[in-house]
Amino acid sequence: MTIVSMLPILAMVGTMTPPASSGFRLPPSLSRTLDNGVRIHVMEFRGLPLVNCNVIVEAGAAHDPKGKEGLADLTATLLRKGTATRSAMEIASEIDLLGVTLDATADPDATQLKSEFLARDADAALDLLAEILTRPAFSAEELERLRGEKIGALQAVRDDPATLAGRRFLELLYGKHPYGHPVTGWESTVSVLTQEDVTAFYRRYYVAPRIIVVAVGDFDAERMLDKLGGLFSRLPGGTAAGAAEALPEPAAPAARAVYLVDKPESTQSQIRIGGIGINRRDPDYIPLAVANTILGGGFTSRLVEEIRVNRGLSYGVRSRVLAQVRPGPFVISTFTKNATTHETIKVALAELEKFRREGVTAAELEKARSYLKGVFAIRNQTGAALAEALADITFHDLPADYYDVYLDRIMAVTIEDIARVAQRLPWDRIQIVVLGAAKEVRSQLGPLGGVKDVPLEAPPASR
Repeated sequence: MTIVSMLPILAMVGTMTPPASSGFRLPPSLSRTLDNGVRIHVMEFRGLPLVNCNVIVEAGAAHDPKGKEGLADLTATLLRKGTATRSAMEIASEIDLLGVTLDATADPDATQLKSEFLARDADAALDLLAEILTRPAFSAEELERLRGEKIGALQAVRDDPATLAGRRFLELLYGKHPYGHPVTGWESTVSVLTQEDVTAFYRRYYVAPRIIVVAVGDFDAERMLDKLGGLFSRLPGGTAAGAAEALPEPAAPAARAVYLVDKPESTQSQIRIGGIGINRRDPDYIPLAVANTILGGGFTSRLVEEIRVNRGLSYGVRSRVLAQVRPGPFVISTFTKNATTHETIKVALAELEKFRREGVTAAELEKARSYLKGVFAIRNQTGAALAEALADITFHDLPADYYDVYLDRIMAVTIEDIARVAQRLPWDRIQIVVLGAAKEVRSQLGPLGGVKDVPLEAPPASR
């Protein structure tokens, strides 16, 4: 899972006991909060001899200090690059020897360590995972190497129009809000990050009350609770402020805006249309997920049908509702030839306006609900999906039975619900970002409103 949630899709299989209503239920789990504040959740899942263990730290890129954007991402990456007793090479060798899958990544709201390993190797793998989290070295040598790699990756983004367009959309939509900078930061901010910065970030946020540990797999639950409790009891205490600490509500844009990002050599325009949406705990999360499936989230959505199938303007178009700790973005993403930039935007806006004005048909609603129900039942039939579900419930403080009644809530969405939540999709203050060859597309954007020229990259000092 990523903590930045779209529609969470999980399949509950194996030892699950289906209720009479939806046919799905999370297996029973055991929980324990350690004296230092670490929250541990374990779930037996005996289908395969595997264990999935996720550690979530309630601090992500939105907690980067100003001028040090990219710090949460760099800190997460450095976790695997050496501990107090093992070098980066020794950790890599141990991971290979055990056959462990181990990733450490940051997103806007959180940092995650996700691991999978054979049940027979659980003790050794968990010892390694705990050591990486609780005793990182953050060596100057590894930091220097990784910083160079990340700067190189940021430079490479300049040749990736789709990534650039998505990044500029968020920067322009959120402005100075903490959600307004890339998780990876900018080249100018990453280049100044120091060992002291990483250590300070770790000491402030990698504290026990901000840590969630979830384990799912082929083990005895009581024994696993004891094992994890012993490993993570060494984490220092701290402030249990939660991931939303110091994160203000993002302000909606003052008015509709059209931005042109000039990339002279482009033969296509990357287009992003949208605004600020909802947070993960919003009561309209599920109705909006169904609505978005009809509008642009499914294979037979209205946007796909009109832009790709009927008009052949693009090979790909979709809409997404990303729900985060604070309201995330709603965005329509597509691309087209330079010559059809205006037509593509016009069609996308027309479909959005029609969706808000007319709602949906009974047939569309039934197809969307059936599609989501089917995907729920067949995708992610693994312990990893169950671990993500447990982490999602804990991190976002959702009801314990959230996924037990999830399908029931999907199937209960009505035409009236869709009509209501459609009005929450951005319209009057919608933001349009076009990345393409300005000399070829500028004149096409005039009818959409005053066009604002913005640079290819956002200078952090101007924010």
